[in-house]
Amino acid sequence: MQKKILITFLYKEGAGPVFTLEMARGLAQNGCEIHALLSSNIANKKDWVNEKAFKSVTFIETGTRKTAIQATMAFFFKEKLVLKRKFQNQTFDYIISTFYHPWSTTLFKCFKATKTIVICHDPIHHSGVGLLEKWLTTRYIKAANDIIVLTQSFIPIVEKRFGYSKEHIHYMRHGRMSTYKQSAITPLTDCKNINFLFFGRIEDYKGLFILAEAYKKLTQSHSNISLTVAGSGDFSKYHSIFKELPRVKIVNQYIADKDIDDYFNVPNTILVLPYLDASQSGVIPIALEYGMPIIASNTGGLKEQMDNGNLGLFSIPGDSDSLMKQMEYFLRYPDFYANERKKAFIYLQNLNWDIVTQKIIQI
Repeated sequence: MQKKILITFLYKEGAGPVFTLEMARGLAQNGCEIHALLSSNIANKKDWVNEKAFKSVTFIETGTRKTAIQATMAFFFKEKLVLKRKFQNQTFDYIISTFYHPWSTTLFKCFKATKTIVICHDPIHHSGVGLLEKWLTTRYIKAANDIIVLTQSFIPIVEKRFGYSKEHIHYMRHGRMSTYKQSAITPLTDCKNINFLFFGRIEDYKGLFILAEAYKKLTQSHSNISLTVAGSGDFSKYHSIFKELPRVKIVNQYIADKDIDDYFNVPNTILVLPYLDASQSGVIPIALEYGMPIIASNTGGLKEQMDNGNLGLFSIPGDSDSLMKQMEYFLRYPDFYANERKKAFIYLQNLNWDIVTQKIIQI
């Protein structure tokens, strides 16, 4: 039976716009009638407008950091009333919110739907999250009828923290992020020179100090390595330690989708996720698209995302010696790099969205 689904996403950039678009396309491939409600500032707006598989796409003004207060006032006193009138004669099978936004809980009440579904990317708040955001995200998750989690390790956590019974918690794999891949994959040259890549927003829980220590130790015995750290966020506390390290490139800014190739379509590059704690990572699916080998901390659902540990190497969270040994493994065994690339491309076929979104239709 065809499902009539409204998908909501109210942020501008990051992995969210791509995740949401790919998921919507997968649902459309499975015969669902797709409607979307999005921020007018969404980074991939043209893709949404040009996508003929969707029934309707509506954009609302969500403002910028400077105009957030004005946009919020406009939403609560005007926009939500406009939305109610626009959709008053429609009833959806599902409303699916792909990412938390402060307006999301109120937005649910603007529409008639059999079920409200939230995709829970992080059931455990990372270190450094404020009390207000914790309260708002908890309220958002509890407002839904059903929860979709992206690793099975989340199920008991959601059950315990938010009071959902297991029949209302559904596991869905994080689908592939094929939109990011802008060009043909760069072939391997050799593995004599290795570049390690940290990619994503700079946050304390992501273990940059551990990465710096591991890389420093590795440079003492290997001169054929380099390190790239790319992402927005406050880098001030890390600047002095990375400044002392050889062959390090720091790009402390937001990396737009069009520039992803510059970091992932690079031969002999290995993604490093030295996280101290993590639920899952949106960077892993991007790396898989490029066949990029991955070293990750054995925490949260990261191993599950990497084909339950059949892909990549894993280090002990917070242990620089453990991380260094895994980084060195690629230097000692060059054939491992090529084998990891092959396995990544094979595994990707399990992450096609027409397959992944069948889980949603069965809810």
